[in-house]
Amino acid sequence: MPRRSKTENTRQPTQVTHRQIRVNRFMYKLWTDLQGLRASLPVLAAAWLVFVLLELLLTASISGSVIHRDQIPLGARLLLICYSFTVLAFFLITMRGSIGLMAWASERFLPAWVASRWMTHGLTMFLLWLILLLYGTSWAMFWQIGNFLDHRAFVFLAPHPVQVFHWVDTDVIVALVLSTLVLTGVLKRWLPRWIEGWRPTAQRRLVLICTWLVSACIAGAFFGETYRSWGTRRNAASATLYVESRDHHLGPFAYVLTNIRRRFLSQPVRARGGNEIQIVRRPIISMKQYLDSISPRNINRWNVIILIVESLRADQLRIYGSGRDVMPAVEALTRESRVFAHTYSTSSHSDYASPVPLSSHYPLRSATTYTYPEKFTYPRVMIYDVLKPLGYQTAIFSSSNEYWGGMFNYLQTGNLDRFFHAATFKGPTYVSPGDTGLADWVRKTKHAGSVDDRFTVSEAIQWIDALNTEPFFLSMNFQNSHLPYVVPRDFQRRFSPDKLDFTIRFGHFPQNKAHIVKDVYADSLAYVDSQIARLFEHLKRRGIWDRTVVVLTGDHGQAFYEHGFAAHASAIMNEVMKVPLVIRVPGLQPRVESRPAQHIDIAPSVLDLLRLPPHPSFQGISLFDPQSNPNRSLYMVAQNALAYHYGIVRSGVKLIYDEGQQQYWLFDLTSDPTENNSIARSKPDVVKELAKRLHTWREVQIDYYTDEALHRREYPPILLD
Repeated sequence: MPRRSKTENTRQPTQVTHRQIRVNRFMYKLWTDLQGLRASLPVLAAAWLVFVLLELLLTASISGSVIHRDQIPLGARLLLICYSFTVLAFFLITMRGSIGLMAWASERFLPAWVASRWMTHGLTMFLLWLILLLYGTSWAMFWQIGNFLDHRAFVFLAPHPVQVFHWVDTDVIVALVLSTLVLTGVLKRWLPRWIEGWRPTAQRRLVLICTWLVSACIAGAFFGETYRSWGTRRNAASATLYVESRDHHLGPFAYVLTNIRRRFLSQPVRARGGNEIQIVRRPIISMKQYLDSISPRNINRWNVIILIVESLRADQLRIYGSGRDVMPAVEALTRESRVFAHTYSTSSHSDYASPVPLSSHYPLRSATTYTYPEKFTYPRVMIYDVLKPLGYQTAIFSSSNEYWGGMFNYLQTGNLDRFFHAATFKGPTYVSPGDTGLADWVRKTKHAGSVDDRFTVSEAIQWIDALNTEPFFLSMNFQNSHLPYVVPRDFQRRFSPDKLDFTIRFGHFPQNKAHIVKDVYADSLAYVDSQIARLFEHLKRRGIWDRTVVVLTGDHGQAFYEHGFAAHASAIMNEVMKVPLVIRVPGLQPRVESRPAQHIDIAPSVLDLLRLPPHPSFQGISLFDPQSNPNRSLYMVAQNALAYHYGIVRSGVKLIYDEGQQQYWLFDLTSDPTENNSIARSKPDVVKELAKRLHTWREVQIDYYTDEALHRREYPPILLD
């Protein structure tokens, strides 16, 4: 047996000792961490109780919450509350573990000067405040618009928060920031110190009580889930209401869990279309190729004016069913125009809807909220891109801020002689009543603010007067009819009182005051009408009127709680999607047209009136084509913080797919024009057929805009009926 050297005999015990020291240090650190975790249990239990009380207070005070849903039995509502508190406990434990893990990692892996106590403490304070701010924002959203904050809403809000806050009252923002700062201090500083002052027996008793309460909530949640899915009950209306309330009306944490479950466990709806749905793909051509197909001698060189009125729903005009003269100048225009009785916007929110009359492109370009980029890979041909090479002077005058959603990027193609909008206006912009300066500040950032329509019309008139030659193309966007429906003090109101005893917020005001708010809205439309009258009178004085095509429409409509929500940018119901479309053409006999129409048809129709061939880029059709298809499909979309909806109108029936709730609504527009009763369950074959078309449209749109190779060789696809 070989003998070991003296050196070997002395070295090995040293190595073992070092290993033991490392193990001992690790075990001591682990024991210390476990002791710290054990010590934090009373604080965690107290924090859960604080959130339970807060959730109960908010749930009881907000009318749309589950407590106020009387159509659900009281017992079921209590079980839903148990589910909410169970989810709350899960998220609090997860957040506490995440913050603790972050603190442990910073102490272990970062340099000592970086991982100092005050920096770690400050970072955890900031993260806690950020979580609470998102939590408070989610409840504020639910209070105002009936939806909690999710990842899609965050994606919508994050790129342009200043623009969003322009339409939010300052008191809400200040209250939200201050309350979450106070709650952060309570949870991070005051509550732990207060609990540490308790006796150990009192702390253990608190943990035990909370453990029993959480266990009872888990049992209640389990019983509720079992009861609603037991046997045939899963298809009952009460079970559907239970699931809907659980997923959408309980609270921010339950809503986040719903979105996580659907995002990772649900399968996306795919089209099941066959060869019967034909898709047309037109190759890209140069503008020279298009112009070469035109005979200049045959062109009607009329001026073209497109007027887009913010939130103008169809039933505000007599010809669409109004019982009063809200907009007399527009009413006079309808009497000498073609009026299209069944016109739909393509979207319920302006950043998607407003550009469509100029582009004739559907606004659906992504599976999530889309912001127009500064640089484009896909082709876009606006109506003024066609008219500019033909000698037209071109301009856009908008009272809106066209930076919203990147609309400026999309509209500025290089063929506009003048582009006026709120961000470039040096004069005053209007602000909400009682604003303390926030709206004025955000206007100066060039990200929000709106110009009073009188200034926009004055600028447009000056531009027309400065033209040396005709024809011209002019697009105008009027904004005084945007909520909160601001009109100048010198404008005499005809419908609403001068002062209100309540506040009109975006998407939220007392439901029993809806008739008053509708009158305020009517006065804002009357003011817009007075500015349109100024423009028309000037054109007539200049002798321009008789050689001008005038198109008037709304970018979308406006809701007044007909379906439980107010304003717009939400569900694509008819009060938001049906808009007037009035086209006045020199020498053309006026009449009402019953054919289906949409905003994508405006640009092709104008070119047809000017005797120009349709541009292959356009996805719409000419509404003056003598051959009309009454069963034509009209598509629409909403993608924002309030709704992810896709819709189709075809053959007098409307199908809406709610991606958030993953359900269909089907309405017979002939017997139910106000969309009060969904017949989706009783008409599964109709749902299946329309859903096939709807999802095919959705998929080909998104597939096109995500494939840059297609952008270089073809225009957006078209589904033939």
